[in-house]
Amino acid sequence: MQTTSITCEGNVIKMNGQRISSPFVIKAIGSPGLLSGSLIMPGGYLYLLKENGIKVETKQSDNITIEKYNGVLNYKYIKSKK
Repeated sequence: MQTTSITCEGNVIKMNGQRISSPFVIKAIGSPGLLSGSLIMPGGYLYLLKENGIKVETKQSDNITIEKYNGVLNYKYIKSKK
């Protein structure tokens, strides 16, 4: 389940309501090849950043640590299944 909200606001990003300035480190769990490929392919987000002169580095790893989310989860649109 996706619980992280990330939006671009000029030269900063807002992640779960907190403003973060560059450089950014974004970690993701999943198939390294699929994740990387979807970002760097033509039309992918990292591809577009590079096209606009923004320096981007990627690194694939088999062992990463992502801290747990400590905020409040909003279940506004979740319905119980009966």
